[in-house]
Parts: sequence; structure tokens; C-alpha cells
Amino acid sequence: MFDRTSYILSDTPLKKDLLRLFKKEDKLIILDIGGCEGEESIRYSKLFPNAEIFIFEPLPSNQDLIKQNFANYKIDNIKLLPVALSDKDGFADFYVSSGHPEDQQTELDWNFGNKSSSLLEPEVSTIHKWLEFKDKIKVPTMTLYTFVEQNKIDKIDFVHMDVQGAELKVLLGAKDNLKNIKAIWLEVSDITIYKNQVLRKEIERFMKENGFYLVKTEMEGIAGDQFYINNKERSLLSFFNNLKNIKMRLSLKNIFRNKESLLINEHKKTSYSQSGEDLIVKFIFDCIGISKPTYLDIGAHHPYYISNTALFYENGSTGINIEPDPLLFNDFLIHRKNDINLNIGVSDKNDELDFYVISSPTLNTFSKEEAEKYTQEGDYNIIRIEKIKVNTLDYILDKYANSIFPQFLSIDAEGVDELIIKDINFEKNYPIVICIETITFSTSGNGIKNKSLISFIESKGYMVYADTNINTIFVKENFWKKK
Repeated sequence: MFDRTSYILSDTPLKKDLLRLFKKEDKLIILDIGGCEGEESIRYSKLFPNAEIFIFEPLPSNQDLIKQNFANYKIDNIKLLPVALSDKDGFADFYVSSGHPEDQQTELDWNFGNKSSSLLEPEVSTIHKWLEFKDKIKVPTMTLYTFVEQNKIDKIDFVHMDVQGAELKVLLGAKDNLKNIKAIWLEVSDITIYKNQVLRKEIERFMKENGFYLVKTEMEGIAGDQFYINNKERSLLSFFNNLKNIKMRLSLKNIFRNKESLLINEHKKTSYSQSGEDLIVKFIFDCIGISKPTYLDIGAHHPYYISNTALFYENGSTGINIEPDPLLFNDFLIHRKNDINLNIGVSDKNDELDFYVISSPTLNTFSKEEAEKYTQEGDYNIIRIEKIKVNTLDYILDKYANSIFPQFLSIDAEGVDELIIKDINFEKNYPIVICIETITFSTSGNGIKNKSLISFIESKGYMVYADTNINTIFVKENFWKKK
């Protein structure tokens, strides 16, 4: 459909999905990022007339078209922001697209050429031959974090994103506000169309790691769109989907009184770890009579997502979380307030080191060699390199734990795990249980076990209690034998 009026008057393909999450009369906050001529914003305005919609478009010629379209359709609930959302506040190069396909009539009321402009430089060989990038201009940029703070917005209901390869820049710019977005619709690609573009698999990995569930994918060849909802909203969506198949409406009270539900809840076990490591560690501590073990979580990553210590925190334990990435660290201040949370790294000396932030945050590392391996062997990019303060374990324990080693040590330090574990003076101070990554990175899942690391820990009086392929769990033999 290449007629502007027909396009605007038609329903968005997300109509059914959005109406499962929201009511038409809801006063929603909607962001249209990379708004082009404003067609999508107008469609969302029709669907949710009480919504407050913000459209971001940095190209001046498109801004004029947006204002014209809003006037034509008498739109008064959309605010235009003449900036590009990105990962930094300031100014950036913007590559302006133009052109018209030879097989389309020139008199059509549809601009084919203005929909591919990007903050990223185009890989011309992979884009339509008719599409041109003759101009490069400077445009103002803003992070989603700055926008939210300036406008005092505490939640965003829906984001429509069409930013031509710069999706990850926008997502990273949200910082800890990303978790306050309920649903996101964005473009993905399986091939590099723009330089330094993050491809579909990497976007999927990032979204999953940041608490979003992929609802649908609509691909046309090598590119397409994906719809994600925040995991916090996933149960609501499932409830409404299931409700369609229930002829007799049951009250929530009756649902929760259902005997089968009670039986399931009685025996249900919750795990936050990647492969159930926290349940294994809890079983060990239960066996040796420690109900609320203290912990030291090095490379903590997230308060709950693939966390080896969240289960213990929920059960009343406290400990120390160490996360060097400043963006990831903020969540610990909010969700693990009873813990000691440190925005540092761990090394064999007190110093300041380069920290490599990877497009998949679980792979962030102080190891240059490891970071380069991720970019060479996997679909990953080094997003930025920051100088981060590092301390020794002795220094950290002396300052924050009265020189007493916490009972549970979890290490996921991507390439420097062995350096950290070998810096422990096991004769002086040690944990009872250790969970540590003991397999090398592999995109195929066929990593090599670090047998020398396993042997070293065993030589310090530990026995291997369990192995989940990714992590090995050790328990101090003298504690286990006393149980």
C-alpha cells in the first residue's frame, strides 16, 4: 500500500496485540522514535485517543511533513521533538536518504526515499540500487534517559522504533529506564545494512537479557519487525489470551482457590540462575544447616536476571554485589537495597582498568583478549570502553565484611575468573561454597572445560558437588563431611 491517506486510515498491524495490553480509553504514554512523516503516530492516536504521544524526528524536511499531516488529520495529542534518540546527548552525523524505485509511479502520494535516513553510515552495496545518500547533516541527539528525566515520566506504555540500524543505541540510551517500558516494536535485520549495525540475533539476546519477551516476528526476507513485551506484563497478556478460551468466567478468588493451583504452588521452586545453580547451592547450605548464607557476587550483572544470589536475598540473606558496568549497577541500588553494592571490578591489585562493554551485557569484561574474541567469533560488538576502578578481594573484605569471607562466592567475570580465584588466600579466609564459570566462550555451545581451574580449586580443599556445563559448584570438603 503506497498511498499515504489509505495507509494512515488503515489499522496498525499491532492493533490486536496492543488491545490485549491496553484499553482504548487508557491514558497511555507512547513514543514514536524515528517518526519520519508521522503516519504511525497518527494511527496510534486514532487507536488510543486519550494517549499522550511523543514523536522523535531529526530531519527538518520530515518535521515539516509531520506538522502538515497533523494539521490535515486534526491531531492534537502528539508532540514533535526535533531530535534523534541515541546513546549520547549532543550532536551526531545523520545520513539522509532519497530516491524513488524505477518500478513505482512518480505521482504516487508516497515518499519512498525519505524512510532510510540513519545515524549509521549506510553500506550502499546492501541497499536498493535506487536509494541514495547524497547528504550528511549534523542533528541534535538525546538519550531516552534524558527525555524521561526532563519530562518526569515514570513509565512508558509503548515504543514504536524505526531508526534504521540504530536500535541498540536507542535502547542503551534508556539506561535503567528501559525496565519501565511495557512494550516495544522495532525493526531488525539479518544482514548489515548500515555500518556497525546490530543484527537480529543480537537484538533478541539484548532484549531477553533486559527482561523482555518476544511476542512476534514479522520478517520480509532479510529484514522485518519484532514486538516485545516486558516480562512484568507477560502474565497479564497470557491471562487475557487464556480468558478467550474460558466460557464460564471465574473470579480471581475462585481461580486461586483451585485445589490444583494450590498443590502446584506448594511444591513449586523458583530459580533465578541461568541453569538452576541457585537451587543446587541452596540445597548444599540446607544440608549443612545454614538457612541464610552470606554471599559475594562478583560480576553480578542484574539483581534478578540469571542471578545466583537473588534467591538467597529473597529468603532474607544479605551480601556484597560487585558490578563494574555503571548502567547495570543502578538496578542494584533500587532492587537490592539491603545488600552492599559496589560499582567496581575485582583484580589482583588496586588500580583502574579498561572495561569492555559488549553489546550483550552478560559478556562485559576487563579482558581485552576476551572482548576481541567475542567480536571475532560471535555476533557481538564492543559498545564502549570505560576506565573502571578495581580492588583486590582482601581490600574489599577488609573494608566491607570485617575481613570475613562470605559463605557463598559466585564469580562470573568473563575471562578474569581464574585471576580472581587464585588471588584468594585460602589458608587465611575462604567461602564454603563456590559457583564459578568453568567453560570457555563458544557461540555453538561447545566450549572447552577449564580443567586447570577446577583442579586448582579442588587443591584448596573443595570437592565438585555439581556441574551445569557452564558453571561448576564446589563445596568445602570439611563442611560437607560434617553434615
